[in-house]
Amino acid sequence: MRTKTVTLIAVLLILFAWIGEAQSKKAQGVIWLDNDFRNIAEPKAREGGYYSAFFNSEAGERWKRGLDVPHHVRLMVGAPKQAANVNALDEVPDSSWFTNRHALRPMTVQQLIQGPNRELPPDFSSGTITKAKMDGVTPGLLVTDRNGRDYIIKFDNKDYPELQSGAEVISTKILFAAGYNVPENYISYMDPTKLVITEGMEVGDGKSKHHLTRDELTKMLHNVARRDDGQYRVLASRILEGTSKGPFAYVGLRKDDPNDLIPHEHRRELRGLRVIASWINHWDVKEGNTLDMYVEENGRKFLRHHLIDFGSSLGGGRAPMEYFHGREYAFDAGTMMKELFTLGLYVTPDEKNAPLVYPQVGIFSAEDFNPGDWIPSFHVMPFDNMTREDAYWATRIILSFTEDQLLQIVKTAEFTDPKVTDYVYRVLLERRRLIAKHWLSGINPIGKFAVAATSDGFELRFDDFMTAEDLAGPTEYRYEVISLGAAGSTTGHTDKKITAVPRIPLGRSVAGETRVRIWNTRETSAKPVTVYLNSRPDGMVGLLRIERS
Repeated sequence: MRTKTVTLIAVLLILFAWIGEAQSKKAQGVIWLDNDFRNIAEPKAREGGYYSAFFNSEAGERWKRGLDVPHHVRLMVGAPKQAANVNALDEVPDSSWFTNRHALRPMTVQQLIQGPNRELPPDFSSGTITKAKMDGVTPGLLVTDRNGRDYIIKFDNKDYPELQSGAEVISTKILFAAGYNVPENYISYMDPTKLVITEGMEVGDGKSKHHLTRDELTKMLHNVARRDDGQYRVLASRILEGTSKGPFAYVGLRKDDPNDLIPHEHRRELRGLRVIASWINHWDVKEGNTLDMYVEENGRKFLRHHLIDFGSSLGGGRAPMEYFHGREYAFDAGTMMKELFTLGLYVTPDEKNAPLVYPQVGIFSAEDFNPGDWIPSFHVMPFDNMTREDAYWATRIILSFTEDQLLQIVKTAEFTDPKVTDYVYRVLLERRRLIAKHWLSGINPIGKFAVAATSDGFELRFDDFMTAEDLAGPTEYRYEVISLGAAGSTTGHTDKKITAVPRIPLGRSVAGETRVRIWNTRETSAKPVTVYLNSRPDGMVGLLRIERS
């Protein structure tokens, strides 16, 4: 009896908290800009090595999640904690983390091609090498170009020419258009013999540092891809503006940043990143591939939060033939237990192989892509917290790219073989279709609400994304329109159905607040979407808020 009582109390507490969140969301109005650009004192740099990220994600945070009773109760009663930074129209406001771009503010083809790149492309006809990384499969350089701009230079492996550079450029353009802060990344070409090595520049570790020589640089580039004309195709990543303060954490708040008020695991842009990352197979989305920069803008100094390093997306990476990426964690206890209890009969993704279609692509296909099962190499708490509403939001962003726009983005990789360009483009299209089919099924996939004036008054228009993507045929929608008077009293009520054309007539006037609730009869188990409207002083009708749960 005591156990049942405790469980009931826990459930009620969760439900009350959920209702409180919903009421708070209703009251906040339509916020399109988070006030997280306020002037702050310079924070300390946060350390973020590979092993610390591994133990934080695979041990510390997972143990915390296992002991998070409210989280498990919420899941049990079907009321997962929703994202905390969603406005009344179910969108993510602009912030130092995210800027609404293509999905809400359509970009031209030229803007999509340009992406985050704002300066002239790098000019390596001359320049200076200021730093060199000699470890790893491919080396890296820090180079100041002819115009005095600093770039991180990444080379392609000679066995996989154009692979990492092409992946990084395409993914950069996609993530920028989606709304994330990313570096300026360029495909460029250089002849290292025309670059000056900074006098006295040292390479190596702390025990065996020595000056970099021209011969050593030549030897260092032995295993990287080189063109027939003697030049090297490189990925040139412009150094971000500001002062680096290390990676951001996927959980909690940054204590030395007064602007950081929303726990990172409850930010929709980080939760929804799971869907977008699955599309481009950006499996290496660990903390180490994020970066906070202390910047100054309009007289204010604050932190801007970036995603960086996308060379392991789209089949890229140091070891592009490893099939398990996107299908299994680097340390996956679940598959280990399956192997143990089946005495090795269970074949893990780490043991499987896949054909290499092109060296410029690696293993990247849509043939066995399951959006719901996709996972990164490390556990990412916001991904684990993702709700259907978060996934719907991210899927809508992915669907905002037209086929031609996506093709033009892929072309920015400058693959020498047009068959490679076509292959990457086709795989992205098919993975997008599979994502839409998976994440839009079982919910009411309608959106892009807008009120339009007609000869008969006003009508509420919307899109059905399943129908728009040819994943479902013409659909019947049931709707009710309720006019709300003072204190929420009902002054008018309409209950009808419309077929195929998603337009709901509202009449010549909408007095005060009006509630329109829409059911998608194709998805019988899905909850209705409720749209609140209000009359404006100019006689028009505006969107007040949208509720999906």
